[in-house]
Amino acid sequence: MALATPIIACAYGEIALKGRNRGVFLRKLINNIHTALKGEPMISVNHVESRLLVHLEDASRAPEVTAKLKNVFGLQWISPVVAVPRDEVDPELREDLEAGIEPRLTRVSEVACTLAEETRRGAQNFKIETRRSDRKFGLTSPQVSRAVGHAVQTETGLPAKMVGPDLLVNVVVLKENVLVFSEKIPAYGGLPFASSGRTMVLLSGGIDSPVAAWLMMRRGSRPEFVHFYSGRNLEEADVEKIKELAGILARYSPVPLVLHLVPVVPYEMRAIGVVEDRYDMVMFRRFMVKTAVRLARRNSCLGLVTGDSLGQVASQTMYNLGAISSDVELPILRPLIGMDKMEITAWSKVIGAYETSILPYRDCCSIRSPRPILNARAEDLLIYSEKMLLHEAVVEAVENTVRIKVSAC
Repeated sequence: MALATPIIACAYGEIALKGRNRGVFLRKLINNIHTALKGEPMISVNHVESRLLVHLEDASRAPEVTAKLKNVFGLQWISPVVAVPRDEVDPELREDLEAGIEPRLTRVSEVACTLAEETRRGAQNFKIETRRSDRKFGLTSPQVSRAVGHAVQTETGLPAKMVGPDLLVNVVVLKENVLVFSEKIPAYGGLPFASSGRTMVLLSGGIDSPVAAWLMMRRGSRPEFVHFYSGRNLEEADVEKIKELAGILARYSPVPLVLHLVPVVPYEMRAIGVVEDRYDMVMFRRFMVKTAVRLARRNSCLGLVTGDSLGQVASQTMYNLGAISSDVELPILRPLIGMDKMEITAWSKVIGAYETSILPYRDCCSIRSPRPILNARAEDLLIYSEKMLLHEAVVEAVENTVRIKVSAC
């Protein structure tokens, strides 16, 4: 029978390096945990010895709570733990020490043996690793490991191995409890959501841009999405796939996310007969960037995020990237710039967006000129921008933007 685990131990990684600002990031992380677990039977979140302990009123909800915590950026790993009260441990330990016999740590050892049996999964050896938050405890960490390890070895028949064990059982001695756990479920690390400010993410219907958005979310960005749809109106465009991609990304956000749906008609009406076919792709990308900047400023976003990967398509050559954004005032963040398609696809599968990303969709970029220029110059794009009244196209597009909120799906 599985042991009840009313406490979930959560370890953070990078936040520990933040020095004087650590408290700010920890408060943000704890707030995000509270928001992510809204509706769950959570009693409190306590910070104890470089880890957060989530106390549950109902231990049966531990698996569901663990799954939700995995998507909270800033956490490095998560583990359901069994808490043995110190008032069950200390009297026996005093008795053993006074009698001069080997410490038994009976209750802690029983829990460790049960966890070892439950999680061994073919393990050929094990190790007990002990840490003491309460230095006044009557035994050192090695002594605790030795006592508990002897019990586990006797119960399971497994030999101990100090380096690279197949099975690791952790014991953490706190002032009120002794925590015992054996599973460390990897989380995504990074920085707490919204700790690095807002960004405006250019979200297409493909594989790349959702991955770029997710990677920036993992760095503490709070995204707002902007998608450019083709067609005369929103109903004709059928943007359900885009909403679904935004909903997948919202799984990693403690709050609903915003999606801006922008028509491309204002650009197309002004570009016809003015922009040469070979310049159409880069000019259209310029229109997208300029519109995204205007929306970003309206919504207090500090930068843009794109799914550009250097040299992957014509608009992403070094020449064209520079020409398109030569006079853009906000920083453009490109987290995929050095990745190849296989790496990006692997990340897409990790975050759960791949199956949706590959669904058929009439992306507005896919209908541009089949032979785009590869080495556009900034001065040429500035001339085209004046000829086609690009600024007016941007203003009109922003005025006709539809803003919706997207929750996790």
